[in-house]
Amino acid sequence: MSSPAHTIIDAPRLGLASQPVYATLVQFPAVCFLGTLVTDIAYWRSANYLWETFSVWLLTAGCIVAAFAALAGLLTWIRHRHVRSLRYAKLHVLASAVALVLSIINAFVHSRDGYVAVVPDGLTLSIIVAILMVLATWLGWPRPHLVQRVQSTPTGGL
Repeated sequence: MSSPAHTIIDAPRLGLASQPVYATLVQFPAVCFLGTLVTDIAYWRSANYLWETFSVWLLTAGCIVAAFAALAGLLTWIRHRHVRSLRYAKLHVLASAVALVLSIINAFVHSRDGYVAVVPDGLTLSIIVAILMVLATWLGWPRPHLVQRVQSTPTGGL
């Protein structure tokens, strides 16, 4: 008795998330930038300066790791033609780049003194960056249903 044919998905064609270095690095700034939004909201609601300090640290760490993720993404973009040909790859790159630039600007905004370091400019930038990071994550997510499936030959049973 033979087993049914198995469906194999060509993993390298799943998208940016199939690239281990980039996929690992890009998660850290996404979490940091979303965390910045949370700490900015906490600062806005409480005016406790500790939340503003958390925001600065999250922005700084996120920007540093995002620079490494951008380098890994650029190398992936150059070396793997299938990544460049993905449907949403250019939009993912654009959303990620804009989020990084706005986060760098946001870090300078957060470096100001007092309440104006966060409200309203820093909070607004954090909201925009959070939306861009969610969008970039969605655009870079693998879509196996769009991948060409390859049928393997049936194997013999026991």
